Amino acid sequence: MEKSCEILKEKRGLNMKMTKRDIAIMEFIHEFWFCEITQIEQKFGLKKPRSYQIMQRLVREKLVIHERVFHGRNGIFYLSRLGASHFDLPAMTNVPIAIYDHQLAIIDMYFKLMHLYPEAQWVSERKLIRDRFAKGIGSIGHVADGLLVFPDDKQIAIEVELTMKGKLRLEKIFKAYAGQFQIKEIWYFCSPEIVSKMQKAAEGRSYIKIHGLRS
Repeated sequence: MEKSCEILKEKRGLNMKMTKRDIAIMEFIHEFWFCEITQIEQKFGLKKPRSYQIMQRLVREKLVIHERVFHGRNGIFYLSRLGASHFDLPAMTNVPIAIYDHQLAIIDMYFKLMHLYPEAQWVSERKLIRDRFAKGIGSIGHVADGLLVFPDDKQIAIEVELTMKGKLRLEKIFKAYAGQFQIKEIWYFCSPEIVSKMQKAAEGRSYIKIHGLRS
């Protein structure tokens, strides 16, 4: 983050002095593709109107884009190509409508898990994909929605499921996890209507834990 902060501060054409919090906000948004103002406020302890003032500055500098995707819902913020160019993850080329609610649910789960396990480190899906490419793994395969890494190096894969996947696809995912020996458990957080189906699908696999999503 320090390096990114210095790069942005030194970049010509910016009309504002970037703060460490500005960089942290951008990094947080980028790690999850996009997020809403309420999630930025929760992460950084901000309140309105201060949160909007900060985001409006970043939008004016063309580092962040604000877009309202669905009528009657909060708009989202994501990094522009300029903003993303200062980090090691690619820019978002289009809003992923098909997984829109899923992505927001992942962020909410991130907050809950970090509250329960503050000693753990969260590794996002985007960083997991980047790391696989960095290791020269040609086929990405299935990647968890997130990874909890504890101080003793115990790794827990996090999956957020809003809808039920097909049986064959689930079996393929379960078998893939069984071969990843560094991952000790997989925690599934599922919408209430699919909890029982997921429990049945995971029967006989003690390393898979099924939990219901709570509001």
